[in-house]
Amino acid sequence: MDETIATFELDGTHVELTEDAVWATLARGGFSKTAAVVERFEALYSLGKALNEPRGLARIVPISRVPTNDRANVPEPIRDAEFLAFCISTAGRSIDEKARTHCEAGELIESMIVDAIAMAGLSQIGDRLGREIFAWAADRGLAASRSFSPGAGASHWGLEHQQVLFRYLPERPLGIELTASFLMKPSKSVSFVIGIGGAVKQATHPFSCEGCERLDCAYRHIPDAEMVRGESHSSEAPVREASQGGRP
Repeated sequence: MDETIATFELDGTHVELTEDAVWATLARGGFSKTAAVVERFEALYSLGKALNEPRGLARIVPISRVPTNDRANVPEPIRDAEFLAFCISTAGRSIDEKARTHCEAGELIESMIVDAIAMAGLSQIGDRLGREIFAWAADRGLAASRSFSPGAGASHWGLEHQQVLFRYLPERPLGIELTASFLMKPSKSVSFVIGIGGAVKQATHPFSCEGCERLDCAYRHIPDAEMVRGESHSSEAPVREASQGGRP
């Protein structure tokens, strides 16, 4: 039986895929505007933008309707939540296949640029989805946690818990398949859960990295308080590492 009490669906109309947004994604992956990268970027940007199909889906379920075994397998900081928002977003199959084609041809710079176009759109749709959930919680006088993704961050929520999250989403949500090894196809997809309730610590941002020890993440979001303490970190981790359960 479907226990969902609220559903959110977003599409590409919620994404503004500007060149600056893509360059910012490339920069976080360690790329600079060298002549070779700029030339390839200009050749790929319009096509990549056309192939990008960012979409997002979230379902909110009362935790009282989540079986005990599943409740025990959500991240510890949100086990006292009143509601769980099960979320998934994707850049779509077309741009995923384009990046893979370049990679298989040994065109690694081209592949990484297409990846960055996909990830820029994926990041925006994920942020928007998280903010929709934050607003739903605020309208009811409740707090919302940061997002937790299976296999990412310091929550010790292993990748195998993808199957928990997928149980509360439609079959093949947004056309995304879960493999036997708990990876998603298309690979430029991200899944996460947000806890909602009076006992939940309110996050400053749906993808805040406050409290997360994964300092090597290219998409680390540094809260203002952390920057004031002088604890910010930088990374040149590849853009590709952000897909499959990690921060969009």
